Amino acid sequence: RAIDRVIGGLEKKNSVINVEERRTVAFHESGHAVVSWFLQYADPLLKVSIVPRGTAALGFAQYLPSENVLITKEQLLDRICMILGGRAAEQVLLGKISTGATNDLEKVTQMAYAQ
Repeated sequence: RAIDRVIGGLEKKNSVINVEERRTVAFHESGHAVVSWFLQYADPLLKVSIVPRGTAALGFAQYLPSENVLITKEQLLDRICMILGGRAAEQVLLGKISTGATNDLEKVTQMAYAQ
């Protein structure tokens, strides 16, 4: 629990999330995990949580970061796919994509520009 607080921030005990939003977050985070499982260069998955923490996150997927300073194009593409896995899961399982997936788009856009 202490590690979760350091990495993800304090648990939002007063945060009220309805069942539909909780389901969306669960599908989104599991989408990251499932997609990463099938990717050759994805970082190993450590934990998935749908406990709201920090300032904005309603959930997170935590990975063991690579120690490589430089990454190949293939590694970068796998990371992008893993990040977009949450959005894909929402689209496939719910038929729509929530605004909670906006941060994922920002991340992959920055990664794509870096390439």
